[in-house]
Amino acid sequence: MKNESHDFSRKINSQCLLMGIDGVTYQALLGDLSVTGALITLAKNTPNGLHVGEMCGLMLGDNPKLSSAKYTGRIVKLDSDSVGISFNHQEHQHQKKKYSPSTS
Repeated sequence: MKNESHDFSRKINSQCLLMGIDGVTYQALLGDLSVTGALITLAKNTPNGLHVGEMCGLMLGDNPKLSSAKYTGRIVKLDSDSVGISFNHQEHQHQKKKYSPSTS
């Protein structure tokens, strides 16, 4: 059986790209990665375009065309040089509705 946590640990301290909701991509260094989220360090100070609560994309590797691992998450922590991303988000709450045909 393949050990998934080993795959995650190999990627620590590697280059990655963070894509903000505006589509702008930021160079970053992966600090921690798990199935529930990631902590990354930005190459430059936190840009004004990123905000806690917004959706974002994380691509492992530094070339978006060659990146095989892409994650969608929500920014949960943001300070001067690091970003915390949660992959456990419910983008849409689906509710079952009863269908009742009109009787006109």
